[in-house]
Amino acid sequence: MRLAIFSDVHGNELALDAVISDLRRVGCDGVYVLGDLAFRGYAPKACVEKVAELADKVVRGNADEWVVRGVRTGEAPEERRAGMDEEAAFARGLLDRAELEYLANLPLLLEEESPFGRWLAFHATPLDPFPVVAADAPDDDIESRIIAGRGARLYLYGHIHVPYVRDVRGRTVVNLGSVGMPFDGVPQASYVILHVDGDAFRVEHRRVAYDVEAACRRYGEIGYPAADVMKRVLRAARPV
Repeated sequence: MRLAIFSDVHGNELALDAVISDLRRVGCDGVYVLGDLAFRGYAPKACVEKVAELADKVVRGNADEWVVRGVRTGEAPEERRAGMDEEAAFARGLLDRAELEYLANLPLLLEEESPFGRWLAFHATPLDPFPVVAADAPDDDIESRIIAGRGARLYLYGHIHVPYVRDVRGRTVVNLGSVGMPFDGVPQASYVILHVDGDAFRVEHRRVAYDVEAACRRYGEIGYPAADVMKRVLRAARPV
């Protein structure tokens, strides 16, 4: 059995299309998406529609909340909050009521049973889509904030846009990276295939090239409020 799991599309339709083509070529038995579908993208509506049609299950990310209700004080650096709220409003203006309700009603946590045992999937931490747990966080932080006493064998999350897999005291913790906005310096979409073989599993990170320059052009064509910033982010695959 093969499961495709991805996160952080951020309205980048060309990157999402590349991942969809790749997972279909590989052949997957299920698709799970861990949030942040529309915010900061040139194609928020198309990405929400495609994920809703494709995925078996989807969880809510912090940026999905921002699209629905705006960026609140304390959720972003205050000097950047007004600009980020404008970006959220841009996405919100391109979605219809049903799509906004879809984002608002997504769950925060998936708990799944498999032949190898229980696995959990969420955006940032099991019950909060906002905290940042870095790839190099100490084991104690991973255990208290990601594993959080839940007793599963495998934990998958997004949010930080940096793919990794590590063992933490006998549990496997995986970050998927980002489909639409990677932050690890590799300007390619990132996602995971979970290979399940009886009571064993294997995590495969996959990188998929897409036309970054075409994506950059789309920001300008649609009149995105932070087009120049987003072009730099996509080209560098780093936060700016």
